[in-house]
Amino acid sequence: LGPTDPATAPADSLRGGIFANWKELGLTSEPDVGDNGVHASASPFEALAERMNWLEMAMEDDPFGKALLARGLPKARIETWAKDAQVLLESKQKGSIFDALEDMD
Repeated sequence: LGPTDPATAPADSLRGGIFANWKELGLTSEPDVGDNGVHASASPFEALAERMNWLEMAMEDDPFGKALLARGLPKARIETWAKDAQVLLESKQKGSIFDALEDMD
C-alpha cells in the first residue's frame, strides 16, 4: 500500500504507482496526503468504526466487533470509542483513541 504521503511511497507500492502515473490514470491532480489514491484504515478498531458509520453495520454483525464483545468489551464503550473519543494515553495525557490504536493489530 505504501505510506500515507504518496510522494514518499516506494515505486512498487500502490500509492507509489498512483503517484508516478496519476496523469495516465486520469486523475485531475497529483496525489497528496489528503487525497492519496487509496483509503486504508489506520487500525482494526478504526476500520470497525468506519464500517459502523459508512455501512451502518451493527457491531454485532461485524467479525471484529463480535470479537471485542466476546472478550468482554462493553458495547457502550465501543460505541463511544467509535466516535474517536478522547482517552487517557500512556503518557498520562488525553488523546484520540484512533491515534492511540493506530498501526496496532
